[in-house]
Amino acid sequence: MTTKVMKYEIIKPINVEWKLAGEIFNKLQYQSYLLANKTIQMFWDFQNLSFTYKERFGKYLNMKDIPNKYTSIEGDISSQLRNQFINLPSGTFDSVVIKAKNKWNQHKLEILKGSESMVNFKRSFPICLRDRQIKIIKNDENTYILRLSLLSKEYKTELELKKGQIDFLIKAYDNTQKVILERLINNEYKIGASEIFKIKKGKTKWFINITYTFQQEENLNLDKNNIMGIDLGVCNPAYIAFNNSLNRYKIEGSEIIEFRRRIEKRRNELLKQGKYCGEGRIGHGRNTRIKPIEKLRNKVENFKDTTNHKYSRYIIDLALKDNCGVIKMEDLSGIAEGEKKATFLGMWSYYDLQTKIEYKAKEIGIEVIKINPKYTSARCNKCGYIHRSENKDIWRPKQDTFKCMNCDYGHKYFVHADYNAAKNISTPDIESIIEKQLKQQNKNA
Repeated sequence: MTTKVMKYEIIKPINVEWKLAGEIFNKLQYQSYLLANKTIQMFWDFQNLSFTYKERFGKYLNMKDIPNKYTSIEGDISSQLRNQFINLPSGTFDSVVIKAKNKWNQHKLEILKGSESMVNFKRSFPICLRDRQIKIIKNDENTYILRLSLLSKEYKTELELKKGQIDFLIKAYDNTQKVILERLINNEYKIGASEIFKIKKGKTKWFINITYTFQQEENLNLDKNNIMGIDLGVCNPAYIAFNNSLNRYKIEGSEIIEFRRRIEKRRNELLKQGKYCGEGRIGHGRNTRIKPIEKLRNKVENFKDTTNHKYSRYIIDLALKDNCGVIKMEDLSGIAEGEKKATFLGMWSYYDLQTKIEYKAKEIGIEVIKINPKYTSARCNKCGYIHRSENKDIWRPKQDTFKCMNCDYGHKYFVHADYNAAKNISTPDIESIIEKQLKQQNKNA
């Protein structure tokens, strides 16, 4: 069973006003935050009580040793705190206690050793929901209704509402988000515990992280000996090659370049306008003045997210077409300081693209391997020679062409630089091959 999470923006409530919905969200979030910290405190108190009990009776305290009807600390917490948080529906109350318990268990040993301070949840603690509190209904082609059981009986009465459920509109911004919602509606995926949270950058926005589970069916027809190599290119966002074929594909960078050009032009225009803007943008301080820039930034982030979903789906479809059981990519750890800083890698969300490729691949049983990219661009995929800067006479040109000065085919070997790197990445055990080649070249030097 595979568990994943997808984030959706809550566009607007349907059966109540935004003002009331916002008040409900804020109250539930605040009470969840208080409950989580009180729960941690009660676990801490019980731990201290257990230590004291051991000093007197030679064994640690068990809930069964306490004369009450509860056999777990969670049950005791519920009995002690439930009346203090009557606005929280039971599903949310129980979920918060479980989340706090898991956090306590995760850090308990380090806290008891004194190497960590007490767990303390922040004010941004999410609103936790059980699966039974969530229902998804299709609204139209790209929008869906999220029916959430948010109100306890007491809170519903206080607000004079007939139902404890509130409907919200959410939008699928790309095909991946849409497919997940459709499969949840059709019961192909099972919805799990989810969380509502807010992001306040200028205007407050509310989001929900929907957890879903599904049975991963490994595609037994995929060939593990067929390997796709992906190079995050010098001239293109991605170049794709295979170890067992001459097939090659590339994702053109023109779409990104054109979008960046338009955004940069608009940004410069807004910055110039900010110097002589009217009272509507000046009167409320700096935040009001830069608000259009913030909107532009959100537009860029949405474009990156949507585009990377599109690119990753294209790459996975190619892998299936070529029956690849393995996808190999560069390990991007620390790459920003490396040789690709001035290329597309320095201008695009490649880590996000890799993440999307990885989870889409794993859903259908394709293995993902990340390798050290060092020398994959400098190695000739034909003869294996590695061109290094100290060897000036046989140093390959940069930019879009790889020129091997070592191959002896009657002429020198020319090939697209990104294809050469992708071909190397697709080679089985390439890191070991490069290491051996470097030792051999150093020995012959």
